[in-house]
Amino acid sequence: MRSVEDQEDEVGLCAAGWVARLDGSPLSESETLALRSWLDASLDHRAAFEEARATWQDLSLLRHDPGPLRALLPAQRRGRLARRATGIGAVLALAILAAGVARFQFGDLWLLAAADYRTAPGELRTVTLADGSSVELGPASAIALDFSDTERRVRFLAGEVYFAAAPRTPDEPRPFVVEAAGGTTTALGTQFVLEEAGEGADVLAIEHQVEVALGGEARGVVLSPGQEVRYSPTGGIEPVRTRDLGTATAWRQGMLVFNGTSLRHVVETLNRYRRGRIVILDEELGRRRVSGVFATNDLGDAIETITSELGIGSKSIYPLITVLY
Repeated sequence: MRSVEDQEDEVGLCAAGWVARLDGSPLSESETLALRSWLDASLDHRAAFEEARATWQDLSLLRHDPGPLRALLPAQRRGRLARRATGIGAVLALAILAAGVARFQFGDLWLLAAADYRTAPGELRTVTLADGSSVELGPASAIALDFSDTERRVRFLAGEVYFAAAPRTPDEPRPFVVEAAGGTTTALGTQFVLEEAGEGADVLAIEHQVEVALGGEARGVVLSPGQEVRYSPTGGIEPVRTRDLGTATAWRQGMLVFNGTSLRHVVETLNRYRRGRIVILDEELGRRRVSGVFATNDLGDAIETITSELGIGSKSIYPLITVLY
């Protein structure tokens, strides 16, 4: 039996879909009848539709002319938003909503096809590989296996994954290598975490050491426990930094801990725990810093806390999209 929350999500999704459809070409006769039938079927349907329509209108104001929302925006950002209105409007009205509907209903279709193991938003999963290695996938994460006679290679596809590699022994001489974002992480010991970071990746050593290399480099950076490095194809390997292991892996115990973390990274993380999407309207806003502790099984107040802390606004079309501005 579906939960009340699942039923509410389905109604909200359908309402948002109808509102988006009405923003396009005129409805056909059959579509008009279908909409009327859906609205008449339940008062909840009509309430969800009115809420979605009102929010869509508010977002249209923000996209094309901040108007009554102008007073909510810092003065230095008003002109920039106005100049970018056309592009933002197209993205919000078409690409984001269409992608949101598809992801909400089916998940990432490419990951469905490419992954050997994957998780849905909010789901944790631990798998044991053929060599005895343990892999813990965080929410909205995916990996693919490419084991051969000479190497135990794992392709990291998305999300955040905790690897506990079976050590090399005379009976298992093959190195354990994780490929991600144009680079590789080789286990010199056993445990490490790899997390998606924009176009690159973050690697954190947990136990013993790992070696991180980019592209065709013969040698890379060796990390000891508590050391982390970020790399990307365009930015190369950044300087090594230290992190508290308990804070960094709190997601395994159902907590998210942010300490002066960029809003962009916070949103990337939260999006792995929610079926809908959070979108940051302004690139500069994405660089603002956020601190907070949130339980992963109750993220309802996370957006409210973040917007209050940063003094920013938000608008939502439940359950598809929340825009921070």
